[in-house]
Amino acid sequence: MRMSKDSQLAVTVLMEVGLHEHKGPVSLAAIQSRHDLSTTRLEQVFSKLRRSHLVESTRGPGGGYCLAIASEKISLADIVEAMEPAEPSTSQAQDFLVNDRLWQQLNQKIQQELQNISLRQLLGAQRLYDAKCSRPVDQPKGLRAVRPSRPDMPWWPVPSVISAS
Repeated sequence: MRMSKDSQLAVTVLMEVGLHEHKGPVSLAAIQSRHDLSTTRLEQVFSKLRRSHLVESTRGPGGGYCLAIASEKISLADIVEAMEPAEPSTSQAQDFLVNDRLWQQLNQKIQQELQNISLRQLLGAQRLYDAKCSRPVDQPKGLRAVRPSRPDMPWWPVPSVISAS
């Protein structure tokens, strides 16, 4: 199953709000500049998220959006539901086709899995990824590569306190 573009965008903007919330409300302009999205599109997404009580808005200078509830209480299922409300079942008959029952069971499994993933887990994974990417993997912290004096010698990591001339 693939999440719709609307749901993917909603997860992205909620991650932005969650990651930068400690600095205060996150403005549409800040999100727009980081993700190259139109203001109209962002307003549509935030309108749905606000109606589902996932975000709160603050007007005026320094305004923007913040999470309405704690990130650990927001699941991916909540986000998908905000963007794509479940359609009421049109069939009241108890004699479902085998195919209908199969899809109903599959959708229930997917819903359960999405319910088990919280926004806080996604934020933690993103923070870990950001921290990991901020330093080259092959260089331990506190070491830097020094250009050798001869071309046939390899580059060596040396402690930062040693200066090479």
